[in-house]
Amino acid sequence: MKKANSTVDQGETVVQVVIAVPIVLLLLLIAIQAMLFMHSAHIATLSAAKGAATAASANGDMISAIDSATRTAAELGAQLIGTPTLEARDGFVVMRVRVAVPNVAIFFPSSVERQGEEPLEDFVPEDER
Repeated sequence: MKKANSTVDQGETVVQVVIAVPIVLLLLLIAIQAMLFMHSAHIATLSAAKGAATAASANGDMISAIDSATRTAAELGAQLIGTPTLEARDGFVVMRVRVAVPNVAIFFPSSVERQGEEPLEDFVPEDER
């Protein structure tokens, strides 16, 4: 039964829902993808920083630094793309880590790369200071 002064046409609500639901779902997927990207970026940053700190220590070496970065990423549930790279330049150690980003939305990057930089520790015995 339709009222005489009703201004809503039959089916208009269905059309509004058909238009609104995909837009809301798209916004939700974009928000989820942004959170996944940021989470992966934080894991890459932490892994690179821990690897660089291990390499910069007085008894640190390349193998233990790469192992530290790989282990940190694995403990946090991230998947590394390739092996972390390590280089020493101008008294600093630089570690680069690349982490895969789970994809929900297709137009976001599938990986994120971060680097950590630490100064090399220089041990000087007390009598030489």
